[in-house]
Amino acid sequence: SLSTPDHLHDRPLDGLEFCRHDYERFDELHANPEGGKKLRERERPEKALVEELLPIAKYVQAFYGPGQYLSVRWVGQSQRCEAKVVSTGKLVELGQWPAHGTLEVTQALHPNDHLMRERLNTEGFAFGLDGLTKGPGKPGERTIHSEPTGIANQSHIHPFATLMLESIKAKAEVMARGGYPSDTTLILNCHLTTVFPLDEWDAA
Repeated sequence: SLSTPDHLHDRPLDGLEFCRHDYERFDELHANPEGGKKLRERERPEKALVEELLPIAKYVQAFYGPGQYLSVRWVGQSQRCEAKVVSTGKLVELGQWPAHGTLEVTQALHPNDHLMRERLNTEGFAFGLDGLTKGPGKPGERTIHSEPTGIANQSHIHPFATLMLESIKAKAEVMARGGYPSDTTLILNCHLTTVFPLDEWDAA
C-alpha cells in the first residue's frame, strides 16, 4: 500500500530529510499504476503532497546551504500556516538569515484546472485549459468537453501573470488582517497553463 504524508505531520526534520520523504512519496505514486489518477483526483494525501509538501521541498532546496541549515516542521493540517522553519548556521549567527520562520503555500492555477484533471482521468487526453466545459452530473461521472484553442505569440503570459498576482494579493490581504504571523514567507505554487520556455517564464 502507498504511504501517506501523515507521518510527517508536526514532526521536525532536517530540511533535506524532509525533501527525501516527499520525493519518496512521489516516487511511490509514480510507480503505482493508479498513481497518476490519484494525483489528479487530489484526495487529501495527494492534495497535501502536491499543494503543500512538494512546494515546501523546493523552497528548502533553494535556501538550504552552507551557513544556512533549515529544519522543517509541517503543520498544515492543523494550523493557519503550512510549516514552521528553524534555521541554524553562520549566516543565522551573523543576522543574515532569520532563525525562525513560517511558510504558507498558495496556488496559482487556471479556473479550469480541476476540469483538466477530471478529463484526463476519464478520457485520457484533453486540449488546452481554455477549451474545457463541463456537462451535467457529478465529478467523475459527467462529460468534460474539450475544444482546441490557440495562442498567438506571448498571449498566454499576461493571463497567467494575472493569476499569480491575484493569488499573492489574496494572501497579502489575509496577512494585513493579522491572519498569518509576521515572519511568514509566501510560497507561490504555479500550475502552468501550457509549456513556458525559460525566457517566457522570466517575462511573466
